[in-house]
Amino acid sequence: MSVEIAVIGMQRPFVLEALRNEYQVHDVREAPDKIAALRPVAEHIRGVATNAMTGLSAEMIAALPRLEICAIMGVGLETTDLARARERGIVVTTTPVLYDDVADLGVVLAMCACRRIVAADRFVRSGRWLEGRMDPARKFSAKRAGILGLGRIGTALAPRLQAFGMTIGYYDPLPKGEVPYQAYPTPLELAQNSDILFLAAAGGPGVRHIVDPQILDALGPDGIFVNIARGWLVDEAALVAALTEGRLGAAGLDVFEDEPKVPEELLSLDNVVLTPHIASNTHETMRAMGECVLENLRSWFAGNGPIHPVA
Repeated sequence: MSVEIAVIGMQRPFVLEALRNEYQVHDVREAPDKIAALRPVAEHIRGVATNAMTGLSAEMIAALPRLEICAIMGVGLETTDLARARERGIVVTTTPVLYDDVADLGVVLAMCACRRIVAADRFVRSGRWLEGRMDPARKFSAKRAGILGLGRIGTALAPRLQAFGMTIGYYDPLPKGEVPYQAYPTPLELAQNSDILFLAAAGGPGVRHIVDPQILDALGPDGIFVNIARGWLVDEAALVAALTEGRLGAAGLDVFEDEPKVPEELLSLDNVVLTPHIASNTHETMRAMGECVLENLRSWFAGNGPIHPVA
């Protein structure tokens, strides 16, 4: 009898096709109650394919008594109960091939916010250039860049920013050893010494609002905030207020607290660049991430262990 797996989170079409060819698949991605949908087959499910936003909850773990492996499409673990998975001996894997794309988008968002690229595009398209020159933007090179979270994404981001002549500061709660960047003892002190603050932190379960009103005010009316992490790590109401009141200069945002819903106030602001959670959404990286999901499941069920287990 073939291995039975459940698909509970978004996967690319080629991944779904391969899974259906290789396993007996129970696809409950669209089910209003995924656990209820799996109940008739729960005793047979040995693997789960999910994504970082859906994760693997304690409730799902409890509902699948024979679960052996959870293959996550992505690297975020905030919605996965790792402690419960470890208690049950369930292996959790990720797809650690997206860091370059996320770092690239961080640079693009910061540059667009500094140079007002999106506003400039609208300026041309609306015909306002015929009436006169656009107001000046801000220089991008040689700024002080603060990276809040010097993990894999932050580490990939730093040399990209150095290529533009930026000085790099960072805050991370974990010791980083010898790195060629200025460490700050708190996020607030990092913001006070940054022209552009990049949020690249991996927020754990229950972690919210790492970026609070004090940090936004510390950046000031010329400061720029870029979020390539998670929307719920920012006090979004405070961010909207700071931008609309001119207490924060600009922002580049790829993620939001209640996405795909975006605060209405942000949609009309010229000092904000908005993208729909696309940091890793390139053809190349989506293919590589999907292959990671397949490789982890194939290796596990072939008896060779996982390829990309969470430590």
